[in-house]
Amino acid sequence: MFLNDFFLRLNPVMAALLTWTVGVHLWGQAPQPVQESWTLDSMKDWSIWMSDPTDPAHAHATKEWQQFFKAATGQSLTMDQSSSLESHALWISDDPGLPPQILSNPNQNEPLGAEDYHWMAHQRGLFIQGGGPRGLIYGVYDWLEVVLGVRFLTPDHTHVPAWESHKRFYPNSRLYRPPLRFRWSYFGEISEDPLFATRMRTNTVQNEPGYGGKTSIGLINHTFGQQIPWKEYGSQHPEYYNEIEGQRPRDIWNDQYDPGVQPCATHPEVRRIITEKVMRQLEEQPLPGNISVSQNDNEQYCRCPSCQKVDHQERTPMGSLLGLVNHVAAEVETKYPDVLVGTLAYAYSRRPPQNLQPRSNVQIQLASIECCQKHAMTDTRCPLNTSFRDDIRDWGRISDHVYVWTYVTNFHDYLIPCPNLQILGENIRFLVQNGVKGLFMQGPAAGSEMGGLKNYVISRMIWDPSLDAQHLIQEFLRLHYADSAPFIQAYLALVEASALSYEGHRNCFGNAADHGLDPSVGAAGLKLFKRAMALAPNETIENRVEKASISAHALMVESVLGPAFQKVRSRKKTRDQTPFELDSTFKEAARPYLSTFLHLCRKHEIPRVGEWASLEEVVEVLKEGYGLKPTETF
Repeated sequence: MFLNDFFLRLNPVMAALLTWTVGVHLWGQAPQPVQESWTLDSMKDWSIWMSDPTDPAHAHATKEWQQFFKAATGQSLTMDQSSSLESHALWISDDPGLPPQILSNPNQNEPLGAEDYHWMAHQRGLFIQGGGPRGLIYGVYDWLEVVLGVRFLTPDHTHVPAWESHKRFYPNSRLYRPPLRFRWSYFGEISEDPLFATRMRTNTVQNEPGYGGKTSIGLINHTFGQQIPWKEYGSQHPEYYNEIEGQRPRDIWNDQYDPGVQPCATHPEVRRIITEKVMRQLEEQPLPGNISVSQNDNEQYCRCPSCQKVDHQERTPMGSLLGLVNHVAAEVETKYPDVLVGTLAYAYSRRPPQNLQPRSNVQIQLASIECCQKHAMTDTRCPLNTSFRDDIRDWGRISDHVYVWTYVTNFHDYLIPCPNLQILGENIRFLVQNGVKGLFMQGPAAGSEMGGLKNYVISRMIWDPSLDAQHLIQEFLRLHYADSAPFIQAYLALVEASALSYEGHRNCFGNAADHGLDPSVGAAGLKLFKRAMALAPNETIENRVEKASISAHALMVESVLGPAFQKVRSRKKTRDQTPFELDSTFKEAARPYLSTFLHLCRKHEIPRVGEWASLEEVVEVLKEGYGLKPTETF
């Protein structure tokens, strides 16, 4: 470690190459045998037995096990529902009573939860038991990973190492209870692919019964715009909405933005309307685990005398908001005692009240939008993170239902590097250690900067926070990029060193300079990617390296891409109708790189530049800035 630290200070690229060389050899060590073992050949007469062969989740779990076991070993097992406990078999069950003679829960006082599992392997068979459909499926995936070394890396890349015939299986078992009830690595790679989401144990996007369904807990989001919309009540009852400096809103075109509105949280009619809307929603839909009663996405909280009195007493605008939420939660509890009423603790409402506490059926969705993207939440030197650490601990003292919405991208540019790779694991562990029950890690659209790698680290760690993030990073690079991996690692080290050498701090917005990056990092990165491409052993790896290089290309054009994105955003968000103009110096510097950048984005089907703009929307604005006709190309 001291040697690596020395090299990092001396030269981050050389340090990355040194770490890569040492790490690969250490990770290749295999566990030592401890008991009697058996070979693959002795399994040739085994069969597969399911406790419910008609259930889609059982069928999916069995199919996945068969598929990857055959891919690893070349051997297939057949289905046989007549198998007895005396047979050698793979037993798959979500029935806690089956088979009691062999697979008993080692903790009888705490039955398996819906996503818990217990598997045990020995010479008589492999027994995989889940507490519910998802637990059963997760148990299968865990065995494939732990025993066979299968790794689900991206939607189109699953690593299945060959199981050599002379290798032996050893008796082992594992009981696992995931610490997070809600898990969502919100990358396009996950959200657009329910099968991959299931393999990564995300439990929020898949409705299919064969994938075990999803958790009943939904994401708490901005809902006042639906529960008390301005267009329905505003013209007749402006008093239902925020008073600021003695004035109520006028000319509102969007509840969320420019400037948007918030309800007056202490107004009796506002509370009645929102409560009725919530109760009606609960009556009309299948019973959820939670329902959102939450602020709009703006800072226009009410400063009327009534709201200000509460907020002054509680020392936070969350005071009046939580009073409203508690009011709704009290009514919900009378008819739906198992449903949580969730609200965002976000921006102005993030700080918990001084005296008021959330009811026992209130869920707090704490948002970390102010936090730094290059320093971990635990880093006491970072001024952006100090108050968030205080807030999460204070909320944990008064609520048993704290969930977190955190941000793992740059929403102003998904394609330039966001220097947060090294803090992802530490942040997840910090949040779990502080009692968080669910994590929404909001990332970018599919194909964004190092999206596959970051999603891999996040998905694995929100499932099992005890994993080593550095090991996961190296594992992904080694398996996904093969011989090219050392130079991808060197590029990541270059980005990190540049960001850390910059004294500023930035959250999940901003341009490259705000994060300590500039075209010189992109130019150096392109040289590293050229070397990585030269080492690629085949066309598949070449394509992966080429796709990863888009982030370096993006730095070369960021001086024009960023302003074009901002113009698309302002035209949508604030009805900006002004023409788009580019600085002549930036235009000339970026022009030679635009054609290659856009070609690569289209080749690799990159859909978006940032949160508010697709690639093609930005291209149209760029044409405006360069004075090109709509039919002309770069």
